[in-house]
Amino acid sequence: SPHFPFLLPPFARKIMADASKVVGAVDKTYSDIQTVKTRMTGVTGQLNQLKVAVATALPTDGGKGSSLNVAFVRQQLAKAKEDLAKFREAVRDAAEKGDTGGGVAGGGGMRKNMKDDKTRTLYERLGGDLNIETAVEMLYNKSLQDSRVRSFFEKNQRKMMNIRKRMYQFMSGFFGGPALYDMANLKPAHYHMNITDYHFDALLDVFQASLLELGVHPDATKDAIAACGKIRKDVTTGCTVRMELAAKNMEKGKDGLFKRMGGEEGIAQFMDRVYDLIQVDNRIKSWFSGKNYQAIKEGQRVYLTELLGGPKIYKGKDLVEIHKGMGLSDYEFDCFLGNCEKAMSGLGIEDETIDEAIVSMEPVRNALMNRAQGLAAHSKMVDGQSIMERFGGEMNVESVVEMMYSGCLGDPRVRFYFEVNKDKIQGIKHKMTQLMVGAFGGPVTYDDSKMRQIHYNMNITDYHFDAVLENFWCAAELMEISNAVISDAVEVLGKVRQMVTAGCTVRLEIARKKCESQGTDGLYESLGGQQGLQTFIDKLYETLAVDERIKHYFSGSKVDAIKKSQGDYLAVMFGAPIQYDGRPLDRIHTVMSISDFEFDAFLACCATALRAVGADATNVDECVVLLETARRDVLINRRPHDVKKTQEAASAKSVYERLGGEMGVTNMVETMYNQALEDTRIRSFFEKNKAKVTTIKKKMAQFMGGIFGGPVTYDTNDLRPMHYGMNVSDYHFDAILDIIRGVLKESGAKPKDITDALLILQPVRADVTTGFTVRMEMARKNVEKGKDQMFKRLGGSEGITTLMDQFFNIGTTDVRIKEFLLKDKDRIKAGMTVYIVEMLGGPKAYKGKELGELHQNLGVNDYHFDAFLADFGRALLGAGHQDALIDEVMVSLEPVRADVLGRSRDAADTSVMKDGKPLLERYGGDMNLETVVESMYDKLVEDPRVRFHFEKAKAKQRQIRRKMYQYLSGAF
Repeated sequence: SPHFPFLLPPFARKIMADASKVVGAVDKTYSDIQTVKTRMTGVTGQLNQLKVAVATALPTDGGKGSSLNVAFVRQQLAKAKEDLAKFREAVRDAAEKGDTGGGVAGGGGMRKNMKDDKTRTLYERLGGDLNIETAVEMLYNKSLQDSRVRSFFEKNQRKMMNIRKRMYQFMSGFFGGPALYDMANLKPAHYHMNITDYHFDALLDVFQASLLELGVHPDATKDAIAACGKIRKDVTTGCTVRMELAAKNMEKGKDGLFKRMGGEEGIAQFMDRVYDLIQVDNRIKSWFSGKNYQAIKEGQRVYLTELLGGPKIYKGKDLVEIHKGMGLSDYEFDCFLGNCEKAMSGLGIEDETIDEAIVSMEPVRNALMNRAQGLAAHSKMVDGQSIMERFGGEMNVESVVEMMYSGCLGDPRVRFYFEVNKDKIQGIKHKMTQLMVGAFGGPVTYDDSKMRQIHYNMNITDYHFDAVLENFWCAAELMEISNAVISDAVEVLGKVRQMVTAGCTVRLEIARKKCESQGTDGLYESLGGQQGLQTFIDKLYETLAVDERIKHYFSGSKVDAIKKSQGDYLAVMFGAPIQYDGRPLDRIHTVMSISDFEFDAFLACCATALRAVGADATNVDECVVLLETARRDVLINRRPHDVKKTQEAASAKSVYERLGGEMGVTNMVETMYNQALEDTRIRSFFEKNKAKVTTIKKKMAQFMGGIFGGPVTYDTNDLRPMHYGMNVSDYHFDAILDIIRGVLKESGAKPKDITDALLILQPVRADVTTGFTVRMEMARKNVEKGKDQMFKRLGGSEGITTLMDQFFNIGTTDVRIKEFLLKDKDRIKAGMTVYIVEMLGGPKAYKGKELGELHQNLGVNDYHFDAFLADFGRALLGAGHQDALIDEVMVSLEPVRADVLGRSRDAADTSVMKDGKPLLERYGGDMNLETVVESMYDKLVEDPRVRFHFEKAKAKQRQIRRKMYQYLSGAF
């Protein structure tokens, strides 16, 4: 036993000790290797930096190189030499320490990093300052070798050093370390760079490879990459907006672009300037050496004239044929586009026209590199197999889409976009399956050219897109698809990101920039001033009142006050010259636990109301942009969403299926009913004529089948009215649950299935017992004022005596209890009359034995006592008494049950006893119960369903905990 190693024989203990040493040595060695790699990577980064500086300075093909900063090179070589000496010394020290437990300096930190502690910041999980600085070096060096992003990183030496420094400063603060970078600069710094999602994804690939190569834990690496995804919008928005606006202009026709470029003459000047730049561009000029320079330029001039909207005069070869075998990459094409942009800018062409020209030239990229286009172009081949084949075929894709959709319906981040009419759901799933099948290398049956248009007016951001990808990943994992295949699939699906999010990005960015530059005064006037805003608020609240998703937040006695306060807030937000004097949003919503889904629904209602009062699309977008800024304060209590847990629940079989479907539930109801007829606690409720019994069984089977997840054939709205007049208490309801538990156990149902079934049935308690609870509580309140009034309303002693005569006429013909009443009818009747007169508020004249002693050997049980109460109620009804008075009598007689049945009124429920032990003892004793109460309270404070009732001051919380513990201790 690992808890009692001294019980092992000596040889076994020696083996375990030796094994521990081996494991420790391996752990230490692995840690040291990782540290060596880290140190070597840092030094290599410095040397590579020098290598690039020298390579850039060297002349190419007989030309002149740039000037080499000799002082800088010497300085960096000296620093690298110093670092190498320190590193060599550290390795020597580690070797000399040998088995003494030493290692390469810093190894302890690396060893800790082998186990990822998710409670720490990403900064710490990634290895702190040294690792992040080294990762930046590796990232930059790899980017200089990666044709996809090389053009963005290949700068002069001073510029590269500056970029490295800023990247390190950014990552330090972004991952939770020292804040060295102003995040507000991130978007402006990248706004005018042509960084697309393609480039951003490539950069994430390079960064991920750098972290893994550095020895960072895979989980920490995955979380770091996910975190970096949040800055995608800041890095790519500028390019997305400019390119999208350019594309929109081009949809009207390219003839306008051709004219703004200066026609054929202007394009000729543009090409002359481009080739002047190419001749001095060391990055790409070698591609043109030894070739007919003028012929190439002339061919490109003719081609671009046609491409940019001029006459169709190009008669040359197909681009794929021309560039076949040349080995061109994204890097060379990006360099060419960069020169085109510089040339147009130098000629004084406006920025919008430059953007349109670049957008027109971008589709040429794939042709130059002989790269396939369309959905199938993105499928990644591994060992000759496409993603589709490695995924397991179309059926697996269809199953993943099914699970993913269910997950998205349960994900508050994206539920708004997936909760549509049922008749549309299957169509959406079918199209998603077609899209994925084609993208993964299967048959292409989905026309992706319409995707941008379909999503353009939907407010889908990168946040939503990433949430959908996360749901896809979890669904594929649950289908046991390997992580490597899922990773490739997610990478491919990322290619459609821009098609899905571009519309939202562009519209909201234009609206944001307009608000920033012009303020909200113009918006206020466009909406009709104060009168127009009031009309909008009225329409908004009409819309909210009928929206099933969020109308509960906007109903009740305080709705007018909410409307006034919210109206003032929105008026100020939209530019009204008034003052908002209400509480801050975060304080208002701190106890409401509103989700993204509900906030998105509110935004949709606002947009609907704005359109209904005549606001144009631009004003609607501006309002949505402004409203979006309030999301963080409104969602102050937003909880992290567990995608995996939600999908597991959604994909799990329903309780209905697990219990055997219709037959299983029907058999359970049949057996339960038969056992209820034998159970004295509830027998009186089930003892009916045969026709009635058949009807009840049928309805119970229909009801349970529906709430267990089967076909819904019972109207649950009938449940409460049907039981309202019946005296079904919690005691009776628990008895029914107890029988169901036993029936399911006997049928061989699994413990979890039994627990889940009972959990589903628990909420039904309110519908079944509320009638009895309310009536009894009202009667109890009346009785607490004194029984003398009840005694008078019953007609005093004379009235109760007459009532007892009527009861005995009924009871002596009731097969359930007549045997107890007929044995000595007159004596029993006289005694009961005196006792009940006293119980119902009359004179205290009863001198007989205790009820427990009188009934000790009679075999009276709950069934008989329920029959007595039922017959007594009939007698009261026959005497013409009102329902409220009958309830008061029943409340007064109920405590007699315990005395008649020989139970102590104060004793704990006998159900807590089992095998002679109370529940508290079987629970593990007092200490276990106290621990459970502590843990339960902590969970209740976090549960949005009940948090309001438990979120108190610390002193009050301690008091509630103590009282909960005291109550449960006695109850158990």
